[in-house]
Amino acid sequence: MKVWLAIASLLMCAMLLNAGSVSAEVSDAGGPQYANKILGAFETAVVEPGQTARVMFNLTNPYPDEVMVNILLTIGIYMYATQEKSQPVSDGFSHPPLIEGTSTERTMVIVQMEPSKVRPIAVPILTSKDTPHGSYFSQSTYFIRFMISFNFENNDTLVVLKSRGYFSDDEWNTLVSWESGEDIVNRTYLKSLGVDGLLPDTSFGIKIPIPRWPLGVIVVAGAGLCFLGLYYYVLDNPGKHPSLEKRFYYLRGKLSEFRSQAKHRRGK
Repeated sequence: MKVWLAIASLLMCAMLLNAGSVSAEVSDAGGPQYANKILGAFETAVVEPGQTARVMFNLTNPYPDEVMVNILLTIGIYMYATQEKSQPVSDGFSHPPLIEGTSTERTMVIVQMEPSKVRPIAVPILTSKDTPHGSYFSQSTYFIRFMISFNFENNDTLVVLKSRGYFSDDEWNTLVSWESGEDIVNRTYLKSLGVDGLLPDTSFGIKIPIPRWPLGVIVVAGAGLCFLGLYYYVLDNPGKHPSLEKRFYYLRGKLSEFRSQAKHRRGK
């Protein structure tokens, strides 16, 4: 009898220890109180064609009592837009910007993140001289989407979060509503798409610099007009500015002499 009691006690202890090692289910793991904090502190760039754009942001574990494990973070360039048009960055897109110089999409694998831990991430995006870049007066923008999936330690429930770029226009219009009295996000519909929460998109720009020579022409032309205005004002008002008047008459004499010499050379 004592043996059976001992065995039962050991089994009970094992069950209690095992129960203590299993992570409790997080209520609404994709809710905005968590999803809005996972990605943040975005720093984007505007570069010239052929330069490298560096997109930086922080990845945070916003769950105060849970360790995030088996984290897959996917970053993808999905849309090109200018003031005149927009175009998906798909297989047929010519000379797209490339994440780390290899592809328009990259998946990072992160083993785990402790509660409240912040991990800075920098994503280099290489462009070429042929990468579509709009015009001098219309900067081009490339939109970046994010998807993240993970578990909590000792819990097999998968949490999936996506940004705007992973939804079609019809899905997004059904998902998000700005009508008065309605929730902004239809969480029931979001769950039906297999997504627990929403992440933000981000973007970077490519713009060709305006050439400097037109500015130089404008400056020179402006200076010339100012000089001519001053020249005719002084000569039309004799005696008011004798020093300038003397210089301008001297200049006029030199110009007359130069024109006479030029005519004489052409006559020969």
